[in-house]
Amino acid sequence: MTEKKDLLFSRLQKEFVRLVDEYKLKQAEVQVTAKPLSPEDAIGSTKRQDYVLLKGKERLLQADVMGCRGQSFTGSPGDFTGTLEDVLALPLTNDYQRAIYTATLNATACRTGKAANTIHCRNEGPELCARQAVDYFQKNYGKPRILMVGYQPALAETLRQAFSLTVLDLDPANIGQVKNGVLIEDGATGLDKHLAACDVIFATGSTICNDTADALIQSGKPLVIFGTTGAGAAALLDIPRFCPESVDGDTK
Repeated sequence: MTEKKDLLFSRLQKEFVRLVDEYKLKQAEVQVTAKPLSPEDAIGSTKRQDYVLLKGKERLLQADVMGCRGQSFTGSPGDFTGTLEDVLALPLTNDYQRAIYTATLNATACRTGKAANTIHCRNEGPELCARQAVDYFQKNYGKPRILMVGYQPALAETLRQAFSLTVLDLDPANIGQVKNGVLIEDGATGLDKHLAACDVIFATGSTICNDTADALIQSGKPLVIFGTTGAGAAALLDIPRFCPESVDGDTK
């Protein structure tokens, strides 16, 4: 990775270490367990069947830190047990390690009160979330040209009815397809052109955790994160997050 590409995630790593040190959790006997959730456990029963979780391409990995839960989307699910110190020491050289790190970051942010709603909404939640998206953007940005980075079907379908919307994605199965009235374009090409043409960026939290958000930040355009994967990162880096139907991760 280039130094430029690592800027945002490097900041996030420093903030995570600072948070752990501030609450004296690094040396504590904190057990972190993460396991891949089935689609039913993660999102429940939904009217729509086009969410990525239901297609089986990605799973939600869930971490627990002292009774608080955090999640992360991943295509490389697996189990992990250790301490927060172990997680901070992960080399983050593959998707599995990054998913463990991100889910644990979210759980820790919940444990320390930095982020509350760190669990993915279920059942009618995604539809209720989408209904609130138009009002959110109208109140905060007027009538913006929105660049969605990371296709989310319910949000895309709702937003395109009220705003000029461009959707970028990295999934080859989505690129070039018209879904819910929106052409999904390749997120790996022409990004600068799309950034220049938009008024606000609406990006999945995965862009922070997989090192693809730096170009979004450096564009100077307002950035709003959606979803639970970026819950902790958005809180620690002071980035607005839209996820109104997500659930409190504190089980106590």
